[in-house]
Amino acid sequence: MHKWLGIAIISTAALGGGIWTHLQGQTPNPRPAPNVQPPPQIISGADFGFRVETVAPDGTPSGKIVVRQNGQWVEVRLTGSARRIDIVK
Repeated sequence: MHKWLGIAIISTAALGGGIWTHLQGQTPNPRPAPNVQPPPQIISGADFGFRVETVAPDGTPSGKIVVRQNGQWVEVRLTGSARRIDIVK
């Protein structure tokens, strides 16, 4: 009877020690920041750039053309119209 009681105590201690060791090696899951978006990525030269808003699964970026004014990136509004070009012979 004492033999089985000793085996039970040693087994319980070994199992508890193994569980404790396993839990010490795990890192806790960090809490995600609520509604925090990373700053937009801008591919740019000195004062002219492209702000990436999304990237398609095939790797194609989409976004807006921006320029730097007073240290801030400002979206460009492109205006223009189609005109007929007459070729003079």
